[in-house]
Amino acid sequence: MTTRIAIDRPIVERCFLMNLDRREDRLKEWMEQIPDPWPFPHPERFMAIDGRRVATPPQWRAGNGAWGCYRSHALILEKCLIERINSYVVFEDDAGFCEDFAQQLKAYVTELPADWGLAYLGGQHLYAGKHPPHKISEHVYRPYNVNRTHAFMVRGRENMKVLYRHLHWSDWHSKHHIDHHLGRLTQRRYQSLVQGKNVDKESIAVYAPDRWLVGQLPTKSNICGRKWEQTRFFNDARNADHSDAPFYAVLGPHRSGTSCVAMVMHHLGVHMGNQLGGYEATGGGEAVGLAQLCEKAMRFPAVDPTMSDEQLTQQLKSWIVTRKAEANRDKTVAGGKYPHLCRFVEHLHAGLGGSLKVISVERDIEASIRSLQNRSEKHRGQWFAANDEQCDRLQRSLMQHRDAFLEKHPEIDVFRIEFAELTTHPEEVIRNLIEFLGIQPTAEEIAAAIDHVDPQLRKHG
Repeated sequence: MTTRIAIDRPIVERCFLMNLDRREDRLKEWMEQIPDPWPFPHPERFMAIDGRRVATPPQWRAGNGAWGCYRSHALILEKCLIERINSYVVFEDDAGFCEDFAQQLKAYVTELPADWGLAYLGGQHLYAGKHPPHKISEHVYRPYNVNRTHAFMVRGRENMKVLYRHLHWSDWHSKHHIDHHLGRLTQRRYQSLVQGKNVDKESIAVYAPDRWLVGQLPTKSNICGRKWEQTRFFNDARNADHSDAPFYAVLGPHRSGTSCVAMVMHHLGVHMGNQLGGYEATGGGEAVGLAQLCEKAMRFPAVDPTMSDEQLTQQLKSWIVTRKAEANRDKTVAGGKYPHLCRFVEHLHAGLGGSLKVISVERDIEASIRSLQNRSEKHRGQWFAANDEQCDRLQRSLMQHRDAFLEKHPEIDVFRIEFAELTTHPEEVIRNLIEFLGIQPTAEEIAAAIDHVDPQLRKHG
């Protein structure tokens, strides 16, 4: 059992607040909003380096503001090493706090493993789709890579030396900031302990809370110049992969009406991907990136993937988590369509769990087979053409995998669309689809979705 640090002594020896001389306004605002009770030593203002007033090295490409931020953090660390300060917490003057900060901090610190060297209080988890934070306890996670430096704690002289050496090595990537460079240090321990890789460089134990305790205040950034509308808390460790956001997978064999449904969803405002393509002249509703991923895993007209289950699950999840984040930014939901997903639906479920929602497009399988055979006949020699036997085998395989999954997982939310009914009564079907998606499209979006449905499509059924 991992030893935990005691809470009956001060969490850290010193508390620093980084603040530029020209930003007295932010100093005043920050001091006025710090929580009561305050669980740290009294904040000591640290005069931050003003990147506008110093000369940056020729190799630095990240901007003057980023240089000042890096040098300020490095000088605080240097001060602690010289003065034999064994632990400290540092806040940038745009740090804002969660409700019940002292209580939430106590829960986090009480569970911190005894080896902690750097403990983030606020930040942003990067690459969380592919490398989700690893749960240590209820309130503590081991992150893969944390962005932003507005609030963190450091402890232990040896840890400080490792951190100091890392910040002064010359292997910085072009245009990277201090938080990017720290992120690579954080990755080492994760790669070693979570992924079992051999890491031959120095590392320290880095942890993050299950939910961020410190966000960024709605003030204009000294580095990027952006301003938020309210205190901004980024993706939490326990939800870094947006597991609470749904993903709507459109499932159906080739030529079953899935392209029409996907484009209806696109017109309704569902985020189906950043670049849509597909066979249909009116739009196939297929994200290019998702199509490429699926074809790499199972080249048409194959019926089984050549990629390992683990790798396929991870790549699908990584693509989807990014789309979820983009959808969340745009205040909508994410979806995806490609026929291969019928075969990969178990992989989707393994990666997404209960956040997977299914839109099953139903069409007579014989009609879908004939349609794919006709398409192939028109495009002999193209990569998306197959002989009649291959078309038959592929279509039946896709449908069987989808239907077997839905039978096996009755807990999954499913919306079934009869393609013939969609082309006959588009308004009614689309209204029910909107309810299933839980979105509120505009009247113009609904009209565009209805107009996309071509009643002539039913002749193929």
